[in-house]
Amino acid sequence: MIRRIVCGRVGEPGRTIVQKLEPSIVQSSSQVIFFSNSFRQISWNLTPKDIYQFSAAEGKSTVIVEKTVDGERSKVEGADTIKIGEAFEGEILFSLPKENRIFGLGQHENGIFDYRGQKEYLVQNNMKIPMSVFLCVGPTDSYAVLFDAGCLMTFEEMGGTARVAFDAVHSIDYYVIEGQSMDELIQEVRWLTGTAVMLPRWAFGYMQSKERYKTQAEVIKTAEKFKELDIPVSCLVQDWSTWEKGKWGQKSPDKERFPDIKTMISRLHDMGITYMLSIWPNPAVSTEDNKELGKIGGILANASTYDAFNEEARELYWKQCQREWYSAGTDAWWCDSTEPFTPDWTGAVKKTDIERYQLSKEVLTKYLDARDANHYALAHAQGIYENQRKADGTKRVVNLTRSGSIGVQKYGAILWSGDITATWETLRNQITEGLNMSASGIPYWTVDIGAFFTGSCKCWQNWIGSTEKETPWFWSGHFEDGVADMGYRELYVRWLQFGAFLPIMRSHGTDTPREPWHFGKPGDIFYDTIIKYIRLRYRLMPYIYSVAWMVTNNGYTMMRNLNFDFPGDSIACAISDQYMFGPAFMVCPVTQPMYYEAGSIKINKPQTRKVYLPSGGWYDYETKEYFQGGGWLTVKAPLESMPLYVRAGSIIPADKVIEIYEGVSTAFILYNDNGKDYTYEDGNYSAISLYWNDTLRELKITKIEGNYPNPENLRLRIYLKNGDIKDATQ
Repeated sequence: MIRRIVCGRVGEPGRTIVQKLEPSIVQSSSQVIFFSNSFRQISWNLTPKDIYQFSAAEGKSTVIVEKTVDGERSKVEGADTIKIGEAFEGEILFSLPKENRIFGLGQHENGIFDYRGQKEYLVQNNMKIPMSVFLCVGPTDSYAVLFDAGCLMTFEEMGGTARVAFDAVHSIDYYVIEGQSMDELIQEVRWLTGTAVMLPRWAFGYMQSKERYKTQAEVIKTAEKFKELDIPVSCLVQDWSTWEKGKWGQKSPDKERFPDIKTMISRLHDMGITYMLSIWPNPAVSTEDNKELGKIGGILANASTYDAFNEEARELYWKQCQREWYSAGTDAWWCDSTEPFTPDWTGAVKKTDIERYQLSKEVLTKYLDARDANHYALAHAQGIYENQRKADGTKRVVNLTRSGSIGVQKYGAILWSGDITATWETLRNQITEGLNMSASGIPYWTVDIGAFFTGSCKCWQNWIGSTEKETPWFWSGHFEDGVADMGYRELYVRWLQFGAFLPIMRSHGTDTPREPWHFGKPGDIFYDTIIKYIRLRYRLMPYIYSVAWMVTNNGYTMMRNLNFDFPGDSIACAISDQYMFGPAFMVCPVTQPMYYEAGSIKINKPQTRKVYLPSGGWYDYETKEYFQGGGWLTVKAPLESMPLYVRAGSIIPADKVIEIYEGVSTAFILYNDNGKDYTYEDGNYSAISLYWNDTLRELKITKIEGNYPNPENLRLRIYLKNGDIKDATQ
């Protein structure tokens, strides 16, 4: 059941993130609303406020350009501030069931799993991607609360009461979803905010990136090295500065370093590799792109950032992408820095959360309408998606973007966790951040495998070429020597194992190279393990791609905290460092060093990890040993093996074989299409329903949908509890 509640006046709020339902309840004054005996709206209030913004009038301000770690930034001084509208500050209070856990709110930095007793500031920033939705999940009843609001917000829960505060709204317009499971809640969130489109098949492979490939020759050389070493790779990602020197953000290549991009990309395609290009929303004042956007009023008051809320500006921004890069064959976009202002990204000492929030609020609302200050990246993604689809239907849109809002899933977007730092604590926190992003309804999320910042002071000084400036607070990794440090190699391998079981797998970072061959050579444990898990990712591609179809077709969630699948298991529901990857895999990342500390200092810690297996049967994916769940196990976890289990009854389509793990009768949809375009929307796909009868040990094909060619023969491999393996052909 979905109900829409409007507190205050009913009217058009401007940009909206949902398909509108008629309000179930409209309140002109605060009253209690009972959604159940234990979940209710307590009260709300709204206080009028005027909305002001900097004026972009010429001649009345000074543009100041700053070189920052987060790219070249422009700001203005002396600009006029003008009133652009009226709105309200407000807050709403809910009483929540005390036994329920609270998930969602997007991805933040501190590794919070359950937001009981927690406060979170919902503001776009590097490493923060707020989502205006939270889930209140319990053993008997569960709810999702989705706010149709684009302003900065604050969430706080204390003693059973949740308070949500809004910086600037027309009214408090929200949706309450009641459901029996987390899957049901997420399905309804997606129904309201948009279906996640299918990404191309290559997007689920391994993406290689770093800061940065500096020339066309380096890109080709890197691709050839992958082929020489027979390492699978689906995409090479081009980071910033493909433009001419002094033309930050210009969407045309430097002809000296990238003399023939069409030939470069064609060469990659010949090797079966796609190309993703970094584009920025802030072309420098001196660039041709900036001047062209300025002529149509498509630049914000800081004189650099394009106005993504302006439809004409979005169309022109796309044309600038299309002229040289897309027409040359570019396959995907890395829409970096889509906050697009990060004022806290400076200084040696990290400010408090409230200080960072206030600083961000001050800057964001100078240049953006406060009512939509969290929606810039959503509008930007909309422009890329809609205009690429208008221009060319042969390629599915892929947009790796550092920020977004709920609804961005319908625009072919992949979110990632920003410029994180290389510590074991960060790795642990990334698990919970991904789980809460998934619990917010966003299916495609990833990380910089190995973290963006490897070291701290030494690496920072190398990056700027100076020892005079203080190290910024965020450049705080523990591994100054990068890949030369055995401690970093161990951390990287564990990060990559985790990354192999994320919706999207991508390695990236600064300070040190990230390609596999920099971590050793064949026969070295670090190198061999990296290659093992990259190849495992490709071996499981039929399973991963089929689960992606479940995301599109059923509103499914790929990266799943254990509340999704084991809601009645109180132990499982409290675990934040294990998760299900689709219906089959229990993923147990290793988040502690066992071999080396930073500085290549040898340590000798137990090579084990504690894992929890809920009731039912489980198989160790690597050894195929069968376990009866319902408790904790201490299992082997040497560097070359992350604990990974398969739920009994699982059907796993893998490369050239369908694996079946006996124990429970079950079903799975084997999905396939051409992996490239949107013709699947017109039925050009194959969906085969596989049903495993555990009693008869028999696989039946019960339904085939779509007009895409089906596989002629399905080779089966059945794993039995007693350790036996049976092969058959269907």
